Amino acid sequence: SSGINAEYGDVMCLNFSVTRDFFGEVEEIDLTPGGRDMFVTLDNKQQYTRDYIDYYLNQSMEKQYKAFAAGFLLVCGGEVFKSFHPEELMHMVSGMHDFNFNDLEQITEYKNGYSPEHPVIRLFWEVVKEMELDMKKRFLFFLTGSDRIPIHGIHSIKIIIQKVKDNSRLPVAHTCFNLLDLPPYPNESMMRNKLLLAIQNTEGFGLV
Repeated sequence: SSGINAEYGDVMCLNFSVTRDFFGEVEEIDLTPGGRDMFVTLDNKQQYTRDYIDYYLNQSMEKQYKAFAAGFLLVCGGEVFKSFHPEELMHMVSGMHDFNFNDLEQITEYKNGYSPEHPVIRLFWEVVKEMELDMKKRFLFFLTGSDRIPIHGIHSIKIIIQKVKDNSRLPVAHTCFNLLDLPPYPNESMMRNKLLLAIQNTEGFGLV
């Protein structure tokens, strides 16, 4: 066993330390006390892996994390903050991840002659539902100014689609009202091309 460990250590040439470059100055940091004098062997390789991961995910950023946590708690601390579970805080910060556009379709309102059964609206939802997740997020950003699902779910996003006459125009999003001006494009190809062009060339609250 000792022979195998020695051979393994010779092959790996690792010890319980890492080297970091701090603005041009290289520093060796022990993963455990005396780590630079401890070689990685078959017997301790799992401990080395745990120490290595712990350093890069925890110890190496501890100072930065404490500064972030202090600032975060200064703004968002208090008794109310303590009542949240970690998952609830994650949803508040990053939004929900359930991009179920079937639900969004069910609560959408229509104006100026459009309805859920209108052929143009059917084409619109077919195109939107076929989008990849990244493009669905960009669509939400185009329409609402945010690519995140609110903590209460996609049901809390109220959007309105209204008919405008000029087929040569791109769809126009009024982000303050979650309102989409949608021309009556005659086929799926035009609907997809016009909608994607509008989504991909919109920044912030700008209108196409």
